[in-house]
Amino acid sequence: MDNKLDIRRDVSGTEQLIFLEGRLDANWAGHLDDYLNNLVREGSYRFKLNMSGVQYLSSAGIRILVNQYKNIKKLGGLFVLESLSPAVSEVLSMVGMINILTQVVSETLPVEKEEALSVDKKGYRFVNKVLSDKPMTFSVSGRPELSLNSGFIASDNLKVRFGTGKYGIGIGAIGDGFEDCKNRYGEFMGIGEALVYKPSDGSKLPDYALKTGRLEPEINSLCSLQAEGAFSNQVTFESKEPDTSLSLGDMVSGFAEISGQKRFMFLVIAESGGLVGVSLSSSPATGMNLFDFPGIRENINFTTEPAWPRMLTVSLGFYVEEPEKAIAPFLRPVSPGSSAFIHTHSAVFPFQALPKNETSASKLVMHLFESSIVQDVMHLIYDSRDIAGLGESTFRQGVAWIGKLN
Repeated sequence: MDNKLDIRRDVSGTEQLIFLEGRLDANWAGHLDDYLNNLVREGSYRFKLNMSGVQYLSSAGIRILVNQYKNIKKLGGLFVLESLSPAVSEVLSMVGMINILTQVVSETLPVEKEEALSVDKKGYRFVNKVLSDKPMTFSVSGRPELSLNSGFIASDNLKVRFGTGKYGIGIGAIGDGFEDCKNRYGEFMGIGEALVYKPSDGSKLPDYALKTGRLEPEINSLCSLQAEGAFSNQVTFESKEPDTSLSLGDMVSGFAEISGQKRFMFLVIAESGGLVGVSLSSSPATGMNLFDFPGIRENINFTTEPAWPRMLTVSLGFYVEEPEKAIAPFLRPVSPGSSAFIHTHSAVFPFQALPKNETSASKLVMHLFESSIVQDVMHLIYDSRDIAGLGESTFRQGVAWIGKLN
C-alpha cells in the first residue's frame, strides 16, 4: 500500500467531484484541507467526495472532513461523502459520523426571475438580477480641487451621517469637527451602517464606526459623492477560466452593459487580483501643497506594484457617462480617452469565503467589519504613466449591487 493520498477532480455542473485514493491520515489530511480551501477560494461551494479508493482513515482525516462539512454548510454549500470503502465506512460508523457526512439534504433551488440575464465579457460571465426600478438620490458636496493646494478650511467641513440605504465616498475624518480632524483627513467610505476611513496622520491602520444601538456613523467630510436609496440590480461575476482576473474598467463596463445604466453607484465585494491606487499621507487641510515635488513622495502614498492580491475587498464607486459640469471635478476617466468617468474607493480585508445564500449587501459588509480587521482604504486609479505605469486594479470574482442615479 502506498503511503500517499491521490486527489483527482472532475466537474459536473456546479458540483466538484473529488476522487480520493490512498491514505487519509495525519500526513495527508492537511493536503486535502488546503486543496478544498483553494477550491472554495475560487468560488466552489458544492463538493462530493468519492471515498471508494481510501484504504485508511485516521482521526486527523475525520477531523478535516468534519471541519470542511461544517464550514461548507455555513456557506450554504454542499459537502457529502459517497461510495465509501469498507475501511472508511467502518471508521465513520464507529465514531457516529457516517449519517451526517453521507446525507444529501434536499434543496429547493431558487427560481430565477424573468429579469435575470447574463452577459459574457472579457472571459467573465456577468449575471444580473433586477431588484428595483427606483433611482437613488445622488448628490455631491465640497470642492475636490482644493486638495491640490491643501486649501480646505473650517467652513468646508460638513458632517455627514450614514445609515441604512446611504452610501458615500470622499475625503473626511471621524472626530469632533474641523480642528480636531485637521491633521487626519483621508479617504473615507460610508457603506450603509458602516463607515471607514484611513487617517493621514501616519497611524496607517484605518479607523471605522458601525451602527450600534442609537450610535450612527458620522464623518467630517471635506468633499464627497453620496447616494441614498435602494439598489436596482444585483450582479455576480466570475471567470469562465481558472486563474484569470478582470480589470476595474472592464468590470464597471460589464455592470453598465448588463444593467443598462449610464449613471450608477456600485458596491462590490470581490477577491482582488491586485489594487492600483493612492492614499493621503498628509492632510489636505494644513495649507501645504501636497503635490509639490519632492514633497509629494511623503504626502501621497502611491502603489508601486499591484497591492493586496488575493485579499477580500469592498469597493464603492460612482460611474457616469459624459458627466455634467457640476460633478465632473469629482470623477476621472475610466481609462485614458474614455467618455465614461468613475471615482472608486476600496477597503481591504483578509480573505474569507462568504455565504453564497446571503444576498444582503449590508449584512455581508457588517459581517466583514465584525469578524476581521480592515487592512487598508485607498482611492483606485488608472496609472497610465509611460513605461512605469501599473494600469488599473483587477478583481477575480465577486458580487455587486448597482444603484441607478437620478
